[in-house]
Amino acid sequence: MEDLDKTLDIMERDKCTALLAENSVRLKKNNIKFTTTDKKHSQEHLDAQLASYERLIRTLIKQLVGVEKKIRLKYLVPLESLRANKLRARWNTEVEGILEDFKKKYRVVHQQRRSVEEFDAKILEILQGAKTSVDTEVASLEQKLGDEIKTSGKAQPSELSRIYGVDEPVLIDLQVIDPLQNMQTLFKKLEDSGCDGEVFVSFNEIIQMYAKEIKNVESTVWSGRSADQRKESKMRVAKLNLNLKEIILSLYDLVRQASLEKEKRNEEVILKIRSNLEKLFKSATDSEPLQSRLEPFWGVLN
Repeated sequence: MEDLDKTLDIMERDKCTALLAENSVRLKKNNIKFTTTDKKHSQEHLDAQLASYERLIRTLIKQLVGVEKKIRLKYLVPLESLRANKLRARWNTEVEGILEDFKKKYRVVHQQRRSVEEFDAKILEILQGAKTSVDTEVASLEQKLGDEIKTSGKAQPSELSRIYGVDEPVLIDLQVIDPLQNMQTLFKKLEDSGCDGEVFVSFNEIIQMYAKEIKNVESTVWSGRSADQRKESKMRVAKLNLNLKEIILSLYDLVRQASLEKEKRNEEVILKIRSNLEKLFKSATDSEPLQSRLEPFWGVLN
């Protein structure tokens, strides 16, 4: 998923920026501390700055792995080998940049102290250790993601896209992947408890039909004769997409109510959801087919 990779790239770049800023603050605090005690560029001062850079590198690798894992598990997208190799290269480049900054700031000081050989050796040791860590962490992440996604039991975004006829990037933008995955899980539980599976097929059809309505409007965007007409069509598409999100969330809430024991269901909430869905359906060209597919579900609730 190129769009997901692009999103992750932005998130990881922001994470790097934040961690570099934190390191900069630590370095300044150390400089103030050791300068005011007349220990600037003492061994203690240099050790503290080294420790700050080592901490930065450890934290960077750990948190970048965390970002990839969290988002990929959320959308059930495995880490492909091509992406894994790109991560290794990019993260190693980040580490190299950090160590270059360290060298630029403190190598001259070590030359003056006649400890530059030890300094260079330490830089090389940190770099080699970081590269080993990156390689190990990425390989582990690739394996863990594969295992956890396989055992999650949830539909992947590509499968949801196929079922509902909604492009994956749209599902991500609307933030409806979690509700759809959870709704599919609840469908199965309710079917296993004796509910008619055709009722849930109708739920899927409601989403499919509304998604088709959106695509029909999208296809007319560039047929407008004027800029104002095209703008109006684009605004309608945006509004319909927001309505689609509301429909999905409302259907999910209904399924959650159905999954509760009858005495625990909230009739007031159910009525509000029903009223909201009826209003949303009216935004379609023909609302009757949508309404008719929802009717069987009221029998499940009753």
